[in-house]
Amino acid sequence: MNDTQSVTFDLTTIRKIWRSDILQSEVKEIEGYLRETPLLIDTLNLRNSSVAIIDIQTMRYLCCLGDAEQVIGWKNEILMQEGVRFFLSKILPSDYIGFEIMSAMTTDYVCKLDDQKVLSFKSLFDFRMVRPDGSLTRIMHQGVALKRDTLGNISFLLALISDITHLKRDGRQHLHLTHGSENLIYEVNNETGISRKLESLSDREREIARLIGKKLTSEDIAKKLFISTHTVNTHRQNMLKKLDMGDTMELINFLTVYQLL
Repeated sequence: MNDTQSVTFDLTTIRKIWRSDILQSEVKEIEGYLRETPLLIDTLNLRNSSVAIIDIQTMRYLCCLGDAEQVIGWKNEILMQEGVRFFLSKILPSDYIGFEIMSAMTTDYVCKLDDQKVLSFKSLFDFRMVRPDGSLTRIMHQGVALKRDTLGNISFLLALISDITHLKRDGRQHLHLTHGSENLIYEVNNETGISRKLESLSDREREIARLIGKKLTSEDIAKKLFISTHTVNTHRQNMLKKLDMGDTMELINFLTVYQLL
């Protein structure tokens, strides 16, 4: 099969992952939410992003804001009409396995959060999608739980998608789970489908990464933090090793798009 060929997906697997068979959606609570927000729509268009509210029970989009066609090549009207099944069918098959794995991890994580922590919950993971012309776009998918049922399962999901094609190399997918006070990072190998938890960065490492992102040299950072240049470079190498990044630019791009800075 051509790796970029669209395939037909059965939503049964995804519904089981999100445990939506036991959810009771209350669509009227969410219908129309976010529709009358011109400033938000303008911001989404400027960021090359689109946001949607998903009813997990029916796997339908309740609303879709921003220009999805700009992000993934497919119009908002198609997504609203065809629903999540259509969106999933455009995920590159080699990335769909990772999508399932990361969705399952997200579900388990959310179910274990108390009501206070879920308010700060956010998931971020990436995958490639096939555009109408056959080209590929790497998408960053951010998810926020708008509502859960009594068992902690997500019933309504706020999903934001952005184009990060030029910021991340192929071959791996990543997942960032957080509720504010912790940051869990996982990697999925596209060839093997094996996932592994990556080592978290220390506070000092994140501080140095933020300064690197501001274009400061190792010497500048050393002076600012009152440490040696050798120490700065050691932290830099440790970050590359922990996250398995090839160079500093890839590291900063990764930390930026996954909101770890």
